[in-house]
Amino acid sequence: MSNAKFGALGNIVSLIEKICTTASVISVVVMAVFITLDVTFRKLFDKPITGCFEITEDYLMVALVFLSLSYVYKQGGHVRVTLFLRFLPSSWMRPLNVLLGMMSLGFFGLVAVMGWKTTLRAIEFKEFSSSVLAYPLAPAYFMVALGAALLCLRIIEGIIWPSRIKWEDH
Repeated sequence: MSNAKFGALGNIVSLIEKICTTASVISVVVMAVFITLDVTFRKLFDKPITGCFEITEDYLMVALVFLSLSYVYKQGGHVRVTLFLRFLPSSWMRPLNVLLGMMSLGFFGLVAVMGWKTTLRAIEFKEFSSSVLAYPLAPAYFMVALGAALLCLRIIEGIIWPSRIKWEDH
């Protein structure tokens, strides 16, 4: 978000997005090391790391996917089907992009709201994983809500100021 247009809010959103993107990158590195160690211990010593699969699935993959959503959107990196766009009149592009943005906003807004409700429910009922480690699931649910909410802010930005999103022209 442009800091000139949004002031302090833009700074806060950009900072949160930067922290989330960094956490997403760190999760990839941790995942690679964790899985490599698990396979090594399993094959060499017949002693796998307890909970490696579950931690990877419930935390690291969630961080990788959801904490990077808004950054990838800002960079124009999400999948777009553009096969038929070249056959449409150029005057249709802006209204079509607004419509698609609104549909995306509706979907990811719902993901954010439901993610937040699920986070609160997990905290209220003290929801833990069913694995041997029995770790809390609320942080994973929160990452879903946070990532989807940040993406919603970027989608709004893309609807209002489409030139700020780095879409490739094909």
